[in-house]
Amino acid sequence: MTLQTSYHKGRDDIAKAFYLPCMQRASEYDRAVGYFRSTAFIVAWPALRNFVQRGGKIRVLCSQVLASEDIDALEKGYSARADDALAARFVEEVRSLLRDDVLREPARVLAALVARGTIEFQIAVLREADTGSANGRIFHDKLGIFRDESQNIVIFKGSMNETWTGLAADGNLESINVAASWLGARDLERARTEEAYFHDLWNNRYPTLTVRPFPAVARTELGRAADPDWDVALSRMLLAPNETASKEDAKGRTLRPHQAAGLASWAANERRGILAFATGSGKTFTAITAIREAVAERNNIVVVVVPDQVLFGQWFKELEETTADLGLKILRAGAGYNNWRENLSLWTSAGDSPRLVLATVQTASMDEFRQRLSAGGHLMLVADEVHRLGSPHHRQLLDERLFGARLGLSATPERAGDPVGTLALLSFFRGVLEPRYTLADAVRDGVLTRYFYRPHTVLLSDDEISAWRALTTEIGQLRGRLEGADQSSSLEDRLQRLFIKRARVVKHAAAKVSLAVQVLSVEFKRGQRWIIYCEDMSQLNAVCAALVAHGIHHMPFHSQMKGDRGETLRWLDRRGGIVVAIKCLDEGVDVPSVTHALILASSKNPREFIQRRGRVLRIAPNKALAYVHDAIVLPPKPDSFETDKVADPITASELARAVEFAQHADNPASAADLQQIAIEMNIDWSSLSINGIEDADD
Repeated sequence: MTLQTSYHKGRDDIAKAFYLPCMQRASEYDRAVGYFRSTAFIVAWPALRNFVQRGGKIRVLCSQVLASEDIDALEKGYSARADDALAARFVEEVRSLLRDDVLREPARVLAALVARGTIEFQIAVLREADTGSANGRIFHDKLGIFRDESQNIVIFKGSMNETWTGLAADGNLESINVAASWLGARDLERARTEEAYFHDLWNNRYPTLTVRPFPAVARTELGRAADPDWDVALSRMLLAPNETASKEDAKGRTLRPHQAAGLASWAANERRGILAFATGSGKTFTAITAIREAVAERNNIVVVVVPDQVLFGQWFKELEETTADLGLKILRAGAGYNNWRENLSLWTSAGDSPRLVLATVQTASMDEFRQRLSAGGHLMLVADEVHRLGSPHHRQLLDERLFGARLGLSATPERAGDPVGTLALLSFFRGVLEPRYTLADAVRDGVLTRYFYRPHTVLLSDDEISAWRALTTEIGQLRGRLEGADQSSSLEDRLQRLFIKRARVVKHAAAKVSLAVQVLSVEFKRGQRWIIYCEDMSQLNAVCAALVAHGIHHMPFHSQMKGDRGETLRWLDRRGGIVVAIKCLDEGVDVPSVTHALILASSKNPREFIQRRGRVLRIAPNKALAYVHDAIVLPPKPDSFETDKVADPITASELARAVEFAQHADNPASAADLQQIAIEMNIDWSSLSINGIEDADD
């Protein structure tokens, strides 16, 4: 080997240039280190796998500060050594892992390698008797020794721990010094000195230190507080570099770090879980990557469930374009396709031919659909906009007997105001996977476009204020009864209906129409692509009439319109203009070239707020920035005679979410104005409540 005398991360890739080449040639590896974590295997896996297959041996001496999952793994591994049956299972586990090109569960690998005797662990603790008091200090040396079969030695010392962040190229800034036994007398002397030092450490012959085999150390002695050096949890695992992970799909895409981390987390969770990825951050592509692996390598039959016809069409097109090389056959169910009744049972039975069912949630939730499924562990469920499956009707599909692997997709999986539906989803899918990938994360990483946020405050008319105050009085009276002796559930339902009715006053505030005319008259320039997002047909018609009156050309977009809705969006994409729409910023419709949005629709659901604003931020050619204009309706301040002075929870939560959205904009000063408004309305904006409710059919 040709070795440098030192390596510095930032200039050198220590893992690629030094660590992995040494492990590929070594037969023994001794490591004294302050912090160890099994996530280091993610980086080392390609070389470690060959090392194990050659019969290599590793000795690790580290401090007592270990992660919980690694303590569990070590206990399982050492227990297996005393149990022949368990040991045999772990040996087979190692063989299975060595056949896996992608390391998915490092703690499982650690347990298996300990069980078969590849890795030996000892714990080093400073002795209080010799130091007066350990004072929370730990063993923190950093020495590594590689040996090959001819007893050549490479030693390294430096800041690097045996952790993900220590080894990974994008982890901590580290440096090491290197010596090799064949590179001259000075290096040989250093190598022999460090070898003798490790020998004394390992055999518990070093002053001020007590070294004990792992099985002899009580769990209570092991510190599990995370050190900043390995603050990256298992959920942030990236796929190890390999041909499969880096291969481009038919559209030339490869997994981004957050997508790879999400799939690794899903695999480690027994191929169950929900990916909480922001709108526009590649949920569909991530899911198709999992689908390809399930079909090609596991012979799974996949059932993809989508919420509506728009997404149904988009998924079918995407699957056709990206799975042609697999020969995947797709059975469509719903959205006008009804031949599934004759074919579903045979189509979903176990077999080698690659097959997939694409269904709308309305069809998949039918008793007939579920009864015709050839249920079992060979079926994999992928649910787009998975929160929809938590509704009372749709959650019938959440049956453990129907599917094995299951993957949910949603920017916001939790169901607003529906703890029962949320619990059903989390139980069936085994929780939300880490890392979550928020809109702020996506903007930071360049996955979504940077944006300017322009909130516009809107006041209610005199008639709207009267309606608001009348409803507020009723709400106050009901609150008084609930706080008293009357605790009947019917009062809770009535109170909720009153909140919704009061929020409707905000939704249909007449001043929103004049705001649309004002903003477009001042801001719209030829060539820009605008979407005006309305609450319902009544508001859309009012906005369109006002724009016509002011000579502002526009195009309507809604489900009842005559002509081709798709052509309207294609026209907007090609030539620019103004589209006045309902629903097209909710689930599924992609208009990435849109540069400006004015959102008039209020959001009783936090998901609506996130989706509507996030869709405008999609990346597109020649789009450096997006501009989001927002109508924020301010309810009247309570009069002294009003019995209820508590801020409307739905309005308050929308304002709180607007503050958060503003804080991540390129003009964060807009958040200060919103914060001041929140203070005047007695709203704790910093808590960012997710108060809201789901639609009845969601």
